[in-house]
Amino acid sequence: MKNPAIMLLISALLSLTLLSQAAAATLEERLADLERRQSELYHTLAEKKAAGLATPLGERLTFSGLLEVEATAASRRQDDGRTQSSSDLVLATTQLGLGMTFTDRVRGSINFLYEEDTTDLEVDEASVDLNLDPFFARIGRIYLPFGVYHSHFISDPLTLELGETRETAALLGYGRNLFSLSLFAFNGDRERLEEEDHIRDWGASLVFTPVDGLEFGGSYLSDLADTDAAMVTAYERRVAGWSAFVLAAGSKGGISAEILGATRAFAAADLDGDENGMGDRPRAWNVEAFWTMRDDLDLALRWEGSDEFLGQPRRQYGLDLSWSPWPYATLSLEYLRGEFSRGFGLNEDGSGLDRRDQVTAQLALAF
Repeated sequence: MKNPAIMLLISALLSLTLLSQAAAATLEERLADLERRQSELYHTLAEKKAAGLATPLGERLTFSGLLEVEATAASRRQDDGRTQSSSDLVLATTQLGLGMTFTDRVRGSINFLYEEDTTDLEVDEASVDLNLDPFFARIGRIYLPFGVYHSHFISDPLTLELGETRETAALLGYGRNLFSLSLFAFNGDRERLEEEDHIRDWGASLVFTPVDGLEFGGSYLSDLADTDAAMVTAYERRVAGWSAFVLAAGSKGGISAEILGATRAFAAADLDGDENGMGDRPRAWNVEAFWTMRDDLDLALRWEGSDEFLGQPRRQYGLDLSWSPWPYATLSLEYLRGEFSRGFGLNEDGSGLDRRDQVTAQLALAF
């Protein structure tokens, strides 16, 4: 039987080509947009992602921030048929950023992050950015361009849960009108058993933008254990990761598709969530369609899934409605239903999980 995720990605690529437009953006615009996509962690309305929200603090400094408050209610059906429910209200995100402009070619940034019950106040990113057109570079603590993670939902897509990677790294890139290539190297947190600690991890990202409104590309990471999913610690066999994506968007909406996963199975001693002795080969995919119903109202649909990804749903689908009643403020309402494979669905107490229905409301303020 053919894999549904791969079929979706192929069909999306064929159909999205028809949605593209003929105008081409400038190289400067493409590089700025690529840098924004690669460094961005949070996703709501497209307007919140746009550049220009930062407030000047003199000639060289800018200040920006993001606040997100979320209320969540969930119902979970366990493997034995019992049902559990829960609700919560949290300060999901407090993010503050400082931007520094030294010259037209040299810039810097520092971002601080706090997430209630998840992340204590910390330096989320800090980097020096160099622009030597057509070359560019980023050096510091950054989110690596492994995966793209386009989304209009409150909840992160499963591809991000599996692939997001923050490391202290050196990134070099080259960009032209039709494409941008990034190469990066870093010393990952996970190593092979009894292996010395050295800078041996690396990756690459290639993005094509043939016409305005159409993007596609892929990325590679030499060690999937280094992602923030923290699936393994020390391991016997190194397993690389790969991803591919496509995005087509116009003024009234668009569609995106992405798949990300391991190039081969982990050794059973390293990762074997269902304990079948075969070792797991985790993979995730996400497909979203979004419409701008009015200037201040967006609707998005999601269909996503995973294979052999412990704790994550086998299939998940839902919708998100986002409304911007005031400048820089967004109210969002999201519903997701997740269905889990036996052995891979887990509650917080470690019991087996069969199905989950979750509703999330969010108030976000970007400045």
